[in-house]
Amino acid sequence: MTVRPLPFRPPPARDELLSSWIGRLAKANHCSAEELCGYLGLGQGRVPEHINDLGQVDWTRLCSAVQRTRDEIAAMSLPDTVHHAVRYVSRHDFQHCPGCTEQTPDLALRHWRFAWSLTCETCGQSLAAKYPAGAVSERLLARAARGAQALETAVVNNNLRRLRRMELTLHVVSMLDVGRSASVISANERERSIALAAVDVGKTRPLLGAAIILRANDRTVRGLRRAFPKHGRVIERIRAMSHALDRRLPGRWETEHPTGQKTYGTSRPSASESALQAARQAISELGTEADRQVLLARADAIWKRSGGIES
Repeated sequence: MTVRPLPFRPPPARDELLSSWIGRLAKANHCSAEELCGYLGLGQGRVPEHINDLGQVDWTRLCSAVQRTRDEIAAMSLPDTVHHAVRYVSRHDFQHCPGCTEQTPDLALRHWRFAWSLTCETCGQSLAAKYPAGAVSERLLARAARGAQALETAVVNNNLRRLRRMELTLHVVSMLDVGRSASVISANERERSIALAAVDVGKTRPLLGAAIILRANDRTVRGLRRAFPKHGRVIERIRAMSHALDRRLPGRWETEHPTGQKTYGTSRPSASESALQAARQAISELGTEADRQVLLARADAIWKRSGGIES
């Protein structure tokens, strides 16, 4: 069955998302997106966005109504990411281009939904997060950009091993409470930047930061074991590294806590928090390519100078 073409058919913008275009078609034809989906044979539910949402579409009816080919319509949809280790496509508009949306209200482009997209491919303007951060350092933004590039490369090349490594890195970041979310598609600009930066650091030293943080912190080790029962070897390797650090610096705990008792305070950070800060500062000062031993020594010096305590 064929249908008459829609009276008004504004052309899709370059790389426009299918749901965005359907919304603009509905507005141009003075109806709701849901009503238009019914007319096009797309159902009355959620406006389709992913390629797997088009599995039962009557393509003859749809193509006739919008006067577009099947390939053109399919190219406007998002890929199926169900089987990928890292969730790199957002189901929601977590960022946008202020310039493009000012010119075309309600516009949404496909690449805005991808984790690695930081600038608009149409106008070159930086994309704006749904929940922008008050202040994000240039160093963090630079690392986030490198992490975004690494993620895109892994996805394009279908590098499953690299994607799995990134997934584990993000899990560790989440477990260590670096941010409330370890998602590379977080709508919170700072949380997303931290997650992408972790992807960058994890390319060369995925266990280094965790080893520093886990020093004398068996509670976190137990938490990792419960969260990742299938990755015992990795967790034990991190734990062994953390114990090796203590052996290289003998007497630290005895000097700082001669009675063996825990020290409590209301204004000082816990050991895991201060160690994390020390690790991040050391990496920030020396860079991710610095010699491992130099990086560890610098992180420990920063940690001791800050007066870290056992949690």
